[in-house]
This record gives sequence, C-alpha cells and structure tokens, in this order.
Amino acid sequence: MKTLVVGNSLDVLPIIENIFSRGKDEQVTLFTTEGVLPYDRSFLPALVASQDNEREIFKTSEIFLAAYHPQVVTAENLARISVKRRHLTTDKKKQIDYDRLVLVDTGHLILPPVKGHQRTGVFDCWRLSSIKAIKKHLPLAECVTIVATKPQGINMACAISQLKKEVTVVTSGLGLLPDILDEETGLLLKQILEGKGMRVLSESAVEEILGDAEVKAVKFKSGKVLASDTVIFDEAKADIRMLSEPTLTDQDQICIEESFKPPVMPFAPVRFGLNVLDGFYAGWTKLPEGGREFLKFDGPQNIYRKIYAHGDHLAGVVVFNAPQVSESLLEMLQRQDNITGKEEEIL
Repeated sequence: MKTLVVGNSLDVLPIIENIFSRGKDEQVTLFTTEGVLPYDRSFLPALVASQDNEREIFKTSEIFLAAYHPQVVTAENLARISVKRRHLTTDKKKQIDYDRLVLVDTGHLILPPVKGHQRTGVFDCWRLSSIKAIKKHLPLAECVTIVATKPQGINMACAISQLKKEVTVVTSGLGLLPDILDEETGLLLKQILEGKGMRVLSESAVEEILGDAEVKAVKFKSGKVLASDTVIFDEAKADIRMLSEPTLTDQDQICIEESFKPPVMPFAPVRFGLNVLDGFYAGWTKLPEGGREFLKFDGPQNIYRKIYAHGDHLAGVVVFNAPQVSESLLEMLQRQDNITGKEEEIL
C-alpha cells in the first residue's frame, strides 16, 4: 500500500508513525507543501521577534525522520492533485502516484474575504514563507494592524510590539480571544496588552484595506478609518483549488481520515504572549454548565490565575505571568484531581 501524506505541520508525524505501525508492506511518501521539513507553526511569531533560531523549528522533524524513513519530497511545489486518478503533480511536472491520500494541508491559504486583501503589506501568520516576508517588510513599516482571533495573532502582536512598532489589535468581542476565553479573562488580556503599549479595538471588524498597490489604511464596518501600512490576519483557510475535482470541499478532503488522526493530548496547554505576556490555557476556559470558577489577580504584576471546576474536579486553567505554577496546575488537570475545598490553596 502506497500512502501519500501531504502537509507541512507537525500533524504529519504521528500520521506517518501510525501508518508504519500497521505493517512492513506500508510505503509512505511525505510531500512537504512549503519546501521545508514539517515544523510547529506556533513558533513562527517568535521568529519575527528574533527570539528563536529558524533551525530550531525543524528539530522535532529531524529527530522523527532519523527514526522513521518515509520518502520525503521537499524540493518541489504542489500544482495539482487528481483524486480520481490517484496522483499528485508538482510544479516541475513530476507525478507522484498513490493508493491512499492523507491531505493535511496544501501550503496555500485563503485570507478572509476582506476587500483589498491582495494589496502589498497584507500577510497571514501561519507559513514560514509569510514570516520571512513579514520580517523583510517590517523595517519599512510603522503602523501594524493585527486581526486576532487566535493565540497566534496575540503572539504576533506581542512579537511586533517588541520591535517598537505601533501595533493595533482588532477583535470582534469586548475582550480578546472571545471564542476561547470568558469575557472577564479576555478583558483582562486586553488591559494587559494595552498596558504594554498596544492598542486594542474591541467589537470591530475590518471591512476594507485601503491603498493603491500598498496598504495605507484599514476601514472598519463602523466607518472608522485607521492609518496602517501592514495588516496581518491569523484567520485563514486551506486553499484546495488545486484539487482536480472542483465539487470537493475542504470538509471532504482536508480533514484527516479518522484512523489517521493524530492523538490529541487531553488538556494540552496552549501558550501565548511570548515575553510580553507569559500566558497559557488548558482544558475548559469558559465556565461549564454547573461549574465553578476561582481566580486570583495581582494587578501591579499582572499575575492572573483562574481555575474552572466541574463537579469535584479541576476542568480548566488560565494563567498569566505565573510560570512557577504552570506545571503543577497542568499535572493536576491531567490527573483530574478532586479540588473541592482546596481551590484557594491551589491558587
């Protein structure tokens, strides 16, 4: 059985491991959609702030590929995939046949449908090529607008603020990360970023990016116009237009076959804020029905700890600027410890 795995995120690694574990007859080809080894995309904002060496983001893949030996194709770009004929074609006209396709990502993204998103100075923050383009662009930039819906956007804002740029974060909610954090925590996150010199525009949506060839300003649905020479979106979807069957959707082909899905670590932490805000969250980050919440906040130090309980057990945590308690809270969350009567002690 010849399996072709297409993608550039670290999600491809456990998939390959899973396939090889099925038997000796498995043949696996990894086609990397960005011309480099798979990497952890969450590290990309730190590269903008020059906190990490680019080589560091490939270490996990290098260790993995030293233990497993799929055929790896990194020197060519994806041109088209024919699902019915079962082959991938590269931009150099090379054809790779397969019996089974696992499509993780295509290496191409579609930005939100905001008028003017094709102008020079508009970027996503999920690909290494985009990060390199941002780094090349930033020395000439002054005013950066980041439309943040995910921790990746918050991390980009923190990274660029360290470069002494004027940073504006745009959010659809009252507070930041409204789809992840409860309103109280999101408002505090907003307050902390504003205290670090960033501007946060709440309940806002970008309607149009203004300028000629290059970005000059952003126009909001409210009618307000903000001067800006750079716009970064942390929301994007996979571009599947290179699939030969136009009726296929991303739900049909981008999702990984059930048996190949990477194992998800229960309550795996998500870290954000870089050195500006040392934060993480894990588990439930909004109060579950019938749940309880407890918090402790040191305003002058911006130290915030919040835990969520469901029944007798710890169900979720959010922590800002308190790395000394992070590991112990995560261990308790993984174990699903009974915390009744111990909430204040834990905080």
